[in-house]
Amino acid sequence: MTHAQFSSAWQTVAAAQIRLAGCRMTELFAADPQRVARYTLQVAGLHVDLSKHLLDDAALAALLALAEAAELPRWRTALFAGEPINNSEGRPALHTALRDASPEPIVVDGQDIKPGVAAMHRQIADLADAVRSGRRVGASGQRFTQVVNLGIGGSYWGPALALEALHELATPDMRIDFVSNVDPAPLKRVLAQCEPERTLFLVSSKSFGTTETLYNYQAARAFMAGQLAEGVDRHFIAVTANPEKAQALGFAQDAIVTFPEWVGGRYSLWSAIGLPAAIGLGADRFAQLLEGAAAMDRHFLTAPPAHNLPLLLGLLDVWYASFWGFGSRALLPYDQGLRLLPTYVQQLAMESDGKGVDRDGQPFDYPTCPVVWGGNGNDGEHTFYQLLHQGPATIPAEFVVCTRPDADLPGHRRRLVAQCLAQAEALLTGFDAPDKPHARCPGNRPSTMFLLPDMTPQLLGALLACHEHRTFTSGVLWRVNPFDQFGVELGKRLAGTLERELGGQGVPGAAHDASTAALLDSARGRLGS
Repeated sequence: MTHAQFSSAWQTVAAAQIRLAGCRMTELFAADPQRVARYTLQVAGLHVDLSKHLLDDAALAALLALAEAAELPRWRTALFAGEPINNSEGRPALHTALRDASPEPIVVDGQDIKPGVAAMHRQIADLADAVRSGRRVGASGQRFTQVVNLGIGGSYWGPALALEALHELATPDMRIDFVSNVDPAPLKRVLAQCEPERTLFLVSSKSFGTTETLYNYQAARAFMAGQLAEGVDRHFIAVTANPEKAQALGFAQDAIVTFPEWVGGRYSLWSAIGLPAAIGLGADRFAQLLEGAAAMDRHFLTAPPAHNLPLLLGLLDVWYASFWGFGSRALLPYDQGLRLLPTYVQQLAMESDGKGVDRDGQPFDYPTCPVVWGGNGNDGEHTFYQLLHQGPATIPAEFVVCTRPDADLPGHRRRLVAQCLAQAEALLTGFDAPDKPHARCPGNRPSTMFLLPDMTPQLLGALLACHEHRTFTSGVLWRVNPFDQFGVELGKRLAGTLERELGGQGVPGAAHDASTAALLDSARGRLGS
């Protein structure tokens, strides 16, 4: 497809937005009694209602044509085939291969990667079972009852979300803690509460050069060396794509779990980075998590565009950010176990699509990736929903709620579901108060509703894979490379120089702007350097 054809398709979508700018969604419902049925999808156990959107059939057709003009089918095929679609780094993005149990090979650089992925999952399962059963023990021969994962970013959010979302299925006598950032308080708290003889540390870093993780590892190892007479090594396992670096830091071969270099951090839950979840939930349930993601993969790869859930969600993200100018979207889980979902998706979307240039390095002249934010929906009703209902900006909302019964606390979940549905209805219809302008809610604010019949590993896997593929879809339409993140690295490089200067090395402030130099000088005095 030529640039001119893409531009023409883009202009058709822009015209659809202009046509709908003065339309109210309630009018769309009134004009089409079948709207809810046609805009509701059942995919991999997820019930998703897309009817409450500023969208009609003609606008949807224009968006689907834009996806064709952007060659989404070709890019999707390239993703699953292992082609080097991460063009800036010259490598594939094969997170889908991590949960592909089909017999067909996936050949990269002339080699089938499937056997290596299978071997990695066997290692995860064997190690998880060894820790859970007590076959792998600490220096004193005692069974591990606490696992502490040291890792940040993708090495934290995915496993932490999986364990919290599926907490009712977790092994009750195995405590899993996460220490991510370099702030000393979380690590100090965990070390103060741990029983050294029964504590296992997982040091999770793709490069094994992540500063925050290495600082926490060194501190944890020093603590354990002071608590144990011998055998400290038995209390540490490295999870990395760089085993040579782990070996250089003293990890034994049987204490290193590896995963492929082509696994991106925010897509790494499905790899050995998911080991904390496999230990806490068991290898079988971790496998079910992968199965749920694989079901969504198959749907994304094969479903017709008009009924393809991740594709439609990605199109809506482009529709609202680039054509309506809505600068953010809110993710609102009505389930305490999903409280980390907004942050997980925030990293996934904003680190992937948060780019100012296209994959050819050309700057954009239109808005792209919106800010993704949110939190527990029920708590949000008492904090930020005021802005959603009456604020000057329209913020598309996405609700997620489980509809399973709770016999032990009858009535609670019924009320929770009622409040979730009520908020979506209120955003749609609004409230007119001609004599009380302060009470008026304008309504006509779009939302998506995810109904989950339960919270199972399969459903969670499908939900997370859905977010991956919607992010990929929007990235293709925005023509960004969603698999690099050079913006993440700049601050890290600058921090190295500042750290040395805070420690008294070099000429403080010499290479910095005036503000940073002044802050550096003030911080040095406060830190006692």
